[in-house]
Amino acid sequence: MKTPILETDRLILRPFYMEDAQDVFECWESDPDVAKYMFWESHNDINKTIDWVREELSKIDADDWYRWAIILKETGELVGTGLIYVDKEYSKFEIAYNLGKKAWGSGYTVEAMLEVIKFAKEELRVKEIMGRHAKENAASGIVLEKLGFKYIKDIPYECNRGKNIYDGREYILEL
Repeated sequence: MKTPILETDRLILRPFYMEDAQDVFECWESDPDVAKYMFWESHNDINKTIDWVREELSKIDADDWYRWAIILKETGELVGTGLIYVDKEYSKFEIAYNLGKKAWGSGYTVEAMLEVIKFAKEELRVKEIMGRHAKENAASGIVLEKLGFKYIKDIPYECNRGKNIYDGREYILEL
């Protein structure tokens, strides 16, 4: 199924376009603070971001990967990304998200991911979604709890392409 456009009161969630590369680069890809607890690494090369957008576009029709650009309705500004995908290790859908620093603390992540969860339940007929975060990234844990996820267990949490391993937490949301 093609990644659909979703809407909330304040946000539009849409597939990425090639034209988003510069905004993605400036918003989060080049920011080590945003990348600190992410699976990926920040970088200072727009060409890497262009490659990332190109890769996302190649997955737009996949049945196991749905990634959205999070856009503010009021301004049209791209502020982050949300994703639901099948984690091959667990054979379950997992959610992931990140916002650029200037959108932190705005409630956008919870608002966006509630809509993603609704899509997963109603359109994909998903019965269970997992979420993970580094313990040090308490804000991500708060997001998961606000979304209704329940803590399951402590896990190792790999960040920055395996360069950093943190103590992590795993959560499950039953739909």
